[in-house]
Amino acid sequence: MQTEDSKTPETHQSSTPPTADNLKRLAGDLGIEAIDDPTWAKLAMYCQVAWDWNTKINLTRHTTAELFVQRDLLDSYQLSKLLQPNEEILDLGTGGGVPGILLAILRPDLDVSLCDSVAKKAKVAEDIVQKLGLNTRVFPISGTLVLAEDRFDSVVARGVGPLVRLCGWLKDEWHKIGRLLAIKGPRWVDERGEARHRGLLQGLQLRRMATYPMPGTESQSVILQIARNTSPFSKTQIGTIEE
Repeated sequence: MQTEDSKTPETHQSSTPPTADNLKRLAGDLGIEAIDDPTWAKLAMYCQVAWDWNTKINLTRHTTAELFVQRDLLDSYQLSKLLQPNEEILDLGTGGGVPGILLAILRPDLDVSLCDSVAKKAKVAEDIVQKLGLNTRVFPISGTLVLAEDRFDSVVARGVGPLVRLCGWLKDEWHKIGRLLAIKGPRWVDERGEARHRGLLQGLQLRRMATYPMPGTESQSVILQIARNTSPFSKTQIGTIEE
C-alpha cells in the first residue's frame, strides 16, 4: 500500500501492463519460482486492473514490470512462504492490494481479508478482487474495527507506518490475532527501538523471519513477526529473535 491519502488525489501515468511471460522472466532473475502459468496470468491481470485504477487514484509508484516484480511481487512472495496452510489473514491498510491481493493469488488456500479506512481505496480493492474472481473480503474500515468483530491467524502490513504506530493500533488486539507480520526496510532497527522505548513490545516476542536484498539498492528488506509470548507462533524455529 501507499501511506497517507492526500487531499488532492495524485495520479501516476502507468506503463503498459506486463504479460505473464514478462513477469515470469523478471521474477526468475530474483529466484521467484514454483508459480504455475494460471497464477502468472492472474498476476498480469492484477497489474492491468490496478494500473488502470492508478491513473485515477494514487495507489502505487510501482507501475513498471520491473518495479512490480522487484517490490510488490518479491515482498508478497517472501511473505507467502511464511504462512501456514489455510491461515486466516488480514491485510492492514491494503491500499492497492499489496500484499493481500497478491497473497490471495499466490496462495489460494489462504483465507484473505483486506481492510482500508480510506473508502475510495477499499472500493478499488473490491473492484480488483471482483475482476480477478478472488474469494476475498474487503472492509472499508480500520483494522481495529475489523478486529473488534473477528479473529485472524496473521495480520500482515507493508508501508502502513512505523512499528510504533502498528503496535499502538494493535495494543488492545493481540488476543485477537496470532501474530503480526510486517514487511520493513532498513530502518526497522530504529523502529524497534522506538516501540520498545514506549513499552509497546512488552509481553511480545519480535522475531526477524526473513531477510532478502532490495533489488536496485544496497539495502535489505526484512519480514518481522510480532506475537504474544504465549502465542503458538512464538515457538517457531524459523528466524531470529531480536532482543
